[in-house]
Amino acid sequence: MFHQCETTEVFFNTVHQVKFILLLLTITLKLYALVPDTLVVKKDSLASKGSLFIIPFLTYQQETSWAPGFAYGCYFKSKDISRISSVSGSISYTFLNQSIINVTPKIFLGNNKWYLYSNFNLRNYPDLYFGIGNQPNNTILSYTNRNISLTLQPQYIISKTFFVGMELGFNTNNVKVDPENERKMLDAVALYGVSGWEPYHITSVGLTAAYDNRDNQFYPQQGGFSKLVISGSKAGNLSSYSYLATTLDIRKYWRIATNHVLACQLYYDQIFGQNEVPFQTLGTIGGRDLFRGFRQGMYRDKIMYVLQTEYRFPIYKRLKGSVFASTGDVLNTGNASITPLKVAFGGGLRYRLNDARVHLRLDVAQNNFGDKLQVYITATEAF
Repeated sequence: MFHQCETTEVFFNTVHQVKFILLLLTITLKLYALVPDTLVVKKDSLASKGSLFIIPFLTYQQETSWAPGFAYGCYFKSKDISRISSVSGSISYTFLNQSIINVTPKIFLGNNKWYLYSNFNLRNYPDLYFGIGNQPNNTILSYTNRNISLTLQPQYIISKTFFVGMELGFNTNNVKVDPENERKMLDAVALYGVSGWEPYHITSVGLTAAYDNRDNQFYPQQGGFSKLVISGSKAGNLSSYSYLATTLDIRKYWRIATNHVLACQLYYDQIFGQNEVPFQTLGTIGGRDLFRGFRQGMYRDKIMYVLQTEYRFPIYKRLKGSVFASTGDVLNTGNASITPLKVAFGGGLRYRLNDARVHLRLDVAQNNFGDKLQVYITATEAF
């Protein structure tokens, strides 16, 4: 009897979520329709017109209360569909005075000879800590993460498809734990170490190299993308920790028919060395982009890899659909076990917002661990 009531409750919660998401989609499309004409220029030889969109959203968690916010994107006019400068991001604010501000400029400069990727993130927001490793455990600890991070990647475009540059990063973090959770925090420190629970700052420097022959960076239909980043930090005045990290991102796209696309991605992230590093810097699966279907942060460790594939297809005019599947895990060199294998799958809808091929995205995903259904609403593709 209890199982039947629980199933009914989950069903009605899912129905309410779907109704609310459809309402948000309707509001978003109406806002998009109201974009002023001053942002649209005459075509001439342009491959993409300038555009702006705003996506409102509203979430609720016990630790945050109601959290309204919006995602936004500003896309500049361009004569090359594969070289479009943009500024995108999101702002979220809860009724408990918690907030997240995220800004991501991607700018082509000097007649497309230089490319600057950057990200600024300001966070005073609650999160859940599940420990370190790839196995489910009983560790669930609520905390508030107060973080400021800045990443700069200036890159020189050697040829049409090859980029080289450097990475500069700064990250300062301070964790707040409510008094009623201090005992849990001490237990977590005893199991997984103190790194990340004490205030820290990290300044990192690295190198980047990328190959990109995609026909478009926001909704590719053919081509490929590969990027390698190697960065490090040295403990001292500018950093609390020493570490060396590498990230490899490989993507491939095939146009199997008109507007039908098969996309694949391999993503690998590793922090080298035996020394402890803040748990916030460890690779983690899940979220709206990497391994949809798992809650982000539930599994984290020094090595993280994800393989995902997605089939994207047209439905009607600007509306498209997708189905996707992912596998991957986190691990460390001392324990390379990946049993049981983690798998997630799902599907979604896309609505094209502008000539740059930016799409409003709604995804629903489930994993093979029996966790609750994950719902994502955002702009741009997962990869």
